Amino acid sequence: MNAQQHPRSVLARSDLRTLPSSTRTFFWGSSKPAAAAVEKVEASASEPSSPEAVFAAAPEPVAAEPSVALDVASTPSPDAALSPVLSDALPTEVLSSIPAPLSYGDLAAMGLASWTPAGICRWGMELIQVSTGLPWFWTIVGATFASRVLLFPFTVKQMRSTAALAPYQTDIASIRDEMATAQTKKDMLAMQRAALRQKMIYEKAGVSLGGMALAPFVQLPVTLGMFFGVKKLCDLPLEQLKFSGFEWVPDLTVLDPTYTLPIIATVLMNVQISVSMRDLVGQTPQMGHIMNFLRVLTTGSVFLMANLTSGVLVYLISSITAMTLQSLILRQPAVRRVLSIPLIPKHLSTPAPSMRESLQYARKWWDDKVADARTANRR
Repeated sequence: MNAQQHPRSVLARSDLRTLPSSTRTFFWGSSKPAAAAVEKVEASASEPSSPEAVFAAAPEPVAAEPSVALDVASTPSPDAALSPVLSDALPTEVLSSIPAPLSYGDLAAMGLASWTPAGICRWGMELIQVSTGLPWFWTIVGATFASRVLLFPFTVKQMRSTAALAPYQTDIASIRDEMATAQTKKDMLAMQRAALRQKMIYEKAGVSLGGMALAPFVQLPVTLGMFFGVKKLCDLPLEQLKFSGFEWVPDLTVLDPTYTLPIIATVLMNVQISVSMRDLVGQTPQMGHIMNFLRVLTTGSVFLMANLTSGVLVYLISSITAMTLQSLILRQPAVRRVLSIPLIPKHLSTPAPSMRESLQYARKWWDDKVADARTANRR
């Protein structure tokens, strides 16, 4: 090899020397193999023809670096090995990692589990998620259905009481009218007589007033607790909820830009109201018109639901679905016989009013209110 080839050897050696030590360690494991490779290249070259060339081709001293042991503990991490040459070339998504799953007590340590209804519901979701390893999407769905199962005995008790009072609906309706008239006249004695008659009817039917009020009293805290419990986790947000485990709803902490979840929730709300209207027994005649009004009101609620996070909408959809399925199942005669829920004759069932009848009722109600106001002004 002639003297013109010597600068190549010097250039190759200088290029290797300018690489960061972390990069050389990543490719070769230590700096010694790199130095040995340089010396091997220079040894294979022919002897220079002049002292100047020999001086130029002489290897420069390289600072010795400690060798890297080939054990797992001393092996550099991928991020350390790639920086700073290769890490900038990789996308951020590759370097980012999914947060570690929750452990028992993590929500309590963050102040999210307490003895409030929402805190208890969040603790229950943590228990389900940590015990089963379910993704957070299915954890919310499972916790919602579990809450409906928890409330199922109270729902059955309420249906038993409603069915037992069905034969006395005419008497109960007249007592309600009597109490309303007495309240308008502020006749306390008449109100007490009406209340006593109502109590006697309930005792005759084997129904307790306290038991009738217990079911809504228990259901409301659980329902609101689940709603605000999920909402708090999504609003923080809890990092684990950004990876839902469900492809269609990948992030539970953001709004749904496609409006798919709000539309589904609105449709299911109308279905649930329609199913519930077929089971109107022992309710006031105004209840059917109120439910028709709710159907109209929920049509425009899609824009309000669009401001809720995806996790909250997943809870609402799961809750409405569970309640609708529960109503359909408890309507079956075989199921009612097993659960000791009396069958209600068709002539005792309150027919659901149509939208036209509800409009006529609303107009009549408004005219009556205007007439009452005019009568009060004349006095």
